[in-house]
Amino acid sequence: MFFYPTLTDELLETAGFSLTSYIYSYNVNDLDCRLIGKGKNVVKFDDDTWRIERDGLRIRRSIVIEYPEYLYGKSGIACEDAELGICIIWTNKTLKQMGTILPGNTYRNEASSVYEFDYLFEPGTIKGDLCLETQLYIKKAAEKILLGEESLMNDEGVKVGVLDEVHLDLGSMYMEFPIAEINDKKLPMWWLELSDWSEPQKDLFDEDSLCIYLNTAYELCPKMGETVKYADVLIDIITTVYVMLYRKVSDCGCLANTINDVDLEEGSISKILYYFKDSCKTDIDFSTEERMHKTIWMNVADMINGGDD
Repeated sequence: MFFYPTLTDELLETAGFSLTSYIYSYNVNDLDCRLIGKGKNVVKFDDDTWRIERDGLRIRRSIVIEYPEYLYGKSGIACEDAELGICIIWTNKTLKQMGTILPGNTYRNEASSVYEFDYLFEPGTIKGDLCLETQLYIKKAAEKILLGEESLMNDEGVKVGVLDEVHLDLGSMYMEFPIAEINDKKLPMWWLELSDWSEPQKDLFDEDSLCIYLNTAYELCPKMGETVKYADVLIDIITTVYVMLYRKVSDCGCLANTINDVDLEEGSISKILYYFKDSCKTDIDFSTEERMHKTIWMNVADMINGGDD
């Protein structure tokens, strides 16, 4: 809840905001290689030759405001004498860090304001996930507040609107399970197959250790592609799988080490479970299996739906 006017859909349209989609790329031998993002809610890249830890990630986009004058004054969101700015707030939950991206180039094109962003995440600086929230904020406070502008925000650096939010899956660190599809009406719609592993802090999170089987003979079976069909069913499946995995890790006597990242080898079952827990917006409640199921479901739903309500 805000106690001052902020950007509305109506004002967004009146001011003529135009946002290009992000262009994603990485550098190989001084060549700019494009990455094609797939997915509506969570963007994922299918380029098997690219690794975020090794190659980094370059993002570019442009934003145009055709009629910026509508954003100022008593009917807008900033004082006439103030200056609005646009920035991108990035968050990498896996490594618990965030930052601000400012436009590299800002100029006026006749009556329009143009903001151009071009930013490079150097190799090794982010991993696992990335959220990009484009914000409108008070860049420069007004020295003189006119009559009728008393309710407007006039503190520098304060957000007065969100233009959009994009979530990137940089390697499916917490969402990509080994999955196999079958078509057999005599079998369940899905099941989890676990091998006889007993050292989750070392055993790899791969098809030799576990696999989710999805039975496409059923109409409601989730279909995987650029967007997920029957996402609600997939949320319930992934939630149950996580509960089963945490339960088995607990049976192995490794739950405390797993959730606290103690002596976990990279790529291990426990390490992936730790990454998942650490990437959750809502803390997982491990006090009972029922509470664990509920809090895991909340986070899986958020990840698959990309934070949509």
